[in-house]
Amino acid sequence: MPRLKAFPDDIAFDCENGKTVLEAALKADVPLTHVCGGKAKCSTCRIWVLEGLAACGAREGSEEELAEKLGLDPHIRLACQLRPTADISFRRLVLDETDMAIASQINRDHHTNAGQLKNVAVLFSDIRGFTEFSEHLTPYDVMYLLNRYFAQVGAVIEDNFGFIDKFVGDGMMAVFGIEDQDDAPLRAVNAGLQSLAVVDRMKPFFETMYGIDFDVRIGVHWGEAVIGSVGSPGHERLTALGDVVNLASRVEAANKEAGTRFLITEALYNKVKDDVEVADFLRVRLRGMADRVTLYDIETLKPEAAERLNAREEHDTRRIEGRDWSRLIPADEMHDGERRIFEFPDMDLVVVRREGKFYAFNNACPHVKLPLFNRTEHIDDPEKLRQDESQALGSEILCRWHHSRFDMVTGEVISWCEALHDDGTSPGMEMLGDISKNRSPLRIYRTRVDNGQLWVSFDL
Repeated sequence: MPRLKAFPDDIAFDCENGKTVLEAALKADVPLTHVCGGKAKCSTCRIWVLEGLAACGAREGSEEELAEKLGLDPHIRLACQLRPTADISFRRLVLDETDMAIASQINRDHHTNAGQLKNVAVLFSDIRGFTEFSEHLTPYDVMYLLNRYFAQVGAVIEDNFGFIDKFVGDGMMAVFGIEDQDDAPLRAVNAGLQSLAVVDRMKPFFETMYGIDFDVRIGVHWGEAVIGSVGSPGHERLTALGDVVNLASRVEAANKEAGTRFLITEALYNKVKDDVEVADFLRVRLRGMADRVTLYDIETLKPEAAERLNAREEHDTRRIEGRDWSRLIPADEMHDGERRIFEFPDMDLVVVRREGKFYAFNNACPHVKLPLFNRTEHIDDPEKLRQDESQALGSEILCRWHHSRFDMVTGEVISWCEALHDDGTSPGMEMLGDISKNRSPLRIYRTRVDNGQLWVSFDL
């Protein structure tokens, strides 16, 4: 008959062969919580096996299913399912009503994660000079600026299989490797570089609209973290905890004194050194650390790594009538009134079908160089087209930003920045002066249908 010992109660008791730890504990007056009545539904009877794990056997059935959902460590077992075959000692993990509320999975719309140790890359980003320029903008403009930035960078994080842990003011924390991806270290670096590219594309717009030099600083570290759910019952969210998080935050802050934009630690560099180009390295003493550490200023990915991670859909090319053409899709896949966006290395191409004709143009407003349409796979709902971003009306494009109108056949300007005042100032932002500059046509590209396939030529 196995002999069990429970902590922190320091009570030893016997467990009849074939009985569960919960049954034996209750018989011995050990206060093991069991909200669901021993059905492996709530996890409130969870215990940490201190000694004798080999005598516990493997999880099975409902215990295995719940443990997988919660990410339970192998030492954490459900007392209502565990039938030990030899002596064990264990610690109760649910000690009072607060613990019970945290641990119980009854009536939850999602499962919490009890905590796992994982090697992850943690990325911190922060907007340079945010406090200074936010004092000169209206609260509305500050929120707009932040949301526009976070929306685009958030997509970059997710495209690299990262998890956005939190937004704090103008800062963001993201974690890579939660699902144990082998390329998580390089994905984190790729996300950092792509985030900087997003910022560089946004700079002209923010400079024109608000007169600010918008930029960010990024720091990334690789190490062991506890990944689990934190928060009050019903409001938990997955997060990473540990020194790796603290160090990543300090690395991001080190950019300020170093005059850099993107620094990573030596631990991460050792994981990606064969795939990255480094502009420089530096030895610094981070806040709260006695010893100096080596940080690497990341410049870019090596071509092979960039191609591996960022491969875009290849488009067949062909020389027809003295021009180079790229094949897009079968022409009959696009319905009348539909528009689609196709990714190319140097641009996003918009194709609109109207009355059997195809119109193709660069997905960038000639005024502030921002996308006319969001990058979605395709939109074929006419009502959605009328509501979505810029508008394709007949053979015209109405830009959503300042209501310029362009001819889709020639690209010529029909009207320029009608949303601005006559003096070129923006309503409510007159202090920025005339922002109606850069009057230029929409970039139009030729299309053709050949053997049922839709082709586009970028030759001018």
